[in-house]
Amino acid sequence: MKTNGRSILVAALAAGVLALSGCGKGAAESNGAGSAEDVGSVTLALQLGSGGVIDTFSYSLTGPSSKTGTIDVSRSTTVSAVIGPVAAGSGYVVSLTGTTTDGTTTCTGTSGMFTVTPKMTTAVTVGVACRQAATTGSVLINGVLNFCPSIDSVSANAPQGTSIAIFATAHDNDNAPAPLSYHWTTSSGTLSDANAQNPTLTCTAPGNVTLTLTATDGDPACGDTFALLVACPPDSALGDPAWVEIGANDQAIARLITPYTVCPSITVDGATSPMNLRVGPATEPIRPSTSDPVISATTVNTKASVFPVSTCEFNLPAGAMVATVAGQSLPLPKANPQRIVVLGDSGCRLAIGNPWQACNDPVQYPFPVVAAAAAAMKPDLVLHVGDYHYRENACPADQPQCQGSPWGYGWDVWAVDLFQPGAPLLAAAPWIMVRGNHESCNRGGQGWYRFLDTNPYSSTKDCNDPAQDNVANYNDPYAVTAGDTQFIAFDSSNTPKTALTAGSLGFTNYTAELASAAALVNPSLLPIWANHHPILAYTAGTPVTGGNPGLLSVMAAAYPTAYFPPGIDLVMHGHVHDFQAISFSSGHPATFVIGTGGDNLDVALPASIAIAPAANTTVGQLTYAQTFGFMVMDKIGPQSWSYTAYSPTGTVITRCTQVAAACTGCSDPTPGKQITCNPFGSL
Repeated sequence: MKTNGRSILVAALAAGVLALSGCGKGAAESNGAGSAEDVGSVTLALQLGSGGVIDTFSYSLTGPSSKTGTIDVSRSTTVSAVIGPVAAGSGYVVSLTGTTTDGTTTCTGTSGMFTVTPKMTTAVTVGVACRQAATTGSVLINGVLNFCPSIDSVSANAPQGTSIAIFATAHDNDNAPAPLSYHWTTSSGTLSDANAQNPTLTCTAPGNVTLTLTATDGDPACGDTFALLVACPPDSALGDPAWVEIGANDQAIARLITPYTVCPSITVDGATSPMNLRVGPATEPIRPSTSDPVISATTVNTKASVFPVSTCEFNLPAGAMVATVAGQSLPLPKANPQRIVVLGDSGCRLAIGNPWQACNDPVQYPFPVVAAAAAAMKPDLVLHVGDYHYRENACPADQPQCQGSPWGYGWDVWAVDLFQPGAPLLAAAPWIMVRGNHESCNRGGQGWYRFLDTNPYSSTKDCNDPAQDNVANYNDPYAVTAGDTQFIAFDSSNTPKTALTAGSLGFTNYTAELASAAALVNPSLLPIWANHHPILAYTAGTPVTGGNPGLLSVMAAAYPTAYFPPGIDLVMHGHVHDFQAISFSSGHPATFVIGTGGDNLDVALPASIAIAPAANTTVGQLTYAQTFGFMVMDKIGPQSWSYTAYSPTGTVITRCTQVAAACTGCSDPTPGKQITCNPFGSL
């Protein structure tokens, strides 16, 4: 017998006879199961399909009586049997089970409930299901040979600044299952492309860095790795800008700009301490500026300010003699300076609506020459009267003289406008940093607060959020003592070109600044006022104008005829790009304008001027030069200085000599080309 695993029908026939109880038999006989009248038979029939061979089926009959047994089907193609005798009654069920001789298939089935009638044959059909057990087989394996990749070489160039070029070669003989690929990881720093064969590492801190290369062909079990150790250079090898500036209460502050996120240590008089992080790297969002947003349909004129550098600082103790940081000796304040350099407006002009300057031409943009010449004079102190940053807009395509220059308000511009060209002078002496209008919040204010402002850095006063401009555009004045002379630094960066209205924000803030400045004046010294915008000086143009209307409106309200607080003897400004030395027969403080550090010069003043710089003032003498350069103050006695204006190369333009309260006069080496130079009045 064979089965193909489908259902098998089994017919079970039960034959019975008439029950004895119907023939008057006694109760004992009618309830017995052994008499012929009480039993019948069951016939089973099962149709099998093809499949395994089953020799025997087992059956189990349950109901009023039970029977088990086997059915020999070894010579039959069907399962058919008569089971009997079976006691008559209802509720019978029969089950069948058969297994093929090879044991791979088992057939089982159970009938529905049926009744056995005395002396009759009951036909029962059983549905049988055959289930074949799992069988074994064979597997054909087609092996594919994969050659794993191998790294041949890994190397690194010497650092270029904080960048290290990495090189690697590897091979894969079969270039399968995928082309050879590279992947790098680093213990510190950032990679230009982690999946490049030859990436560049940008260091974020000095010291050793482990680079790990994995070369793979796409097979996760097949690859090669190699670890490379490189050394990120110390700050001393980077030439980080480092300088000293002086803030309130004569506090000297050492500053350093590093591409790292970790500040180096500073050594002062043999004691080494870590510098403090003033502010770390950041990209500041685009914010409103003074410039139009677009030069043309394809040239954007404003962009986010990127500062990929950290500013570090350290307050130097009073009287410090020697200080070094990052391999550089810092210039320290002297108690009694003998020579002071004064300059202003030193950035290179790239701005819409102005002549585009040739920033790489030392004649058209001479600040690098100015800084070197001024440093060569070995000053004890430097006073910068504002406007360090001028490269605001992208150089247009039709201006070949400035192509490729950085622009905007980020670190790249601050580097080329101040820290690189000014490096010799920054290294020569401590600086007093006066804030100009180009460092207001809608211009270079973000960099001003990161790099130059002497107050602690604050996220609520950093020019990053326009909503803070009403605070960040104003700083308290402070005084710096230089022997028997005093400089009062006044922030005028946000003053307008028109008079301020009493009660307005600007009027209120500048009135408060003026009162604070007045409280700083020490009448026992020679107080020199320093702010960016001229107050009692001239601006060339058609027509010639006097001092800044915004400041004049505030100062006239506080000091109606004097303008300045009592005790101010001398005033120094920038903003106007020429040299002016003005004395007043009306008793007002003598004024210098030194806005000649490098930005485009202003048009010339006329040979005669019909107006006074401000109401109630009378000019005594005016010395004027339309040329680049700087001024040097040389100490000649108690509270007495000589003032010499120099060209960028150090040629004398004019010299004014002050002896105590009297001036011996200003020499004029180029008669006929400048306004007649006469002695200053009383200082």
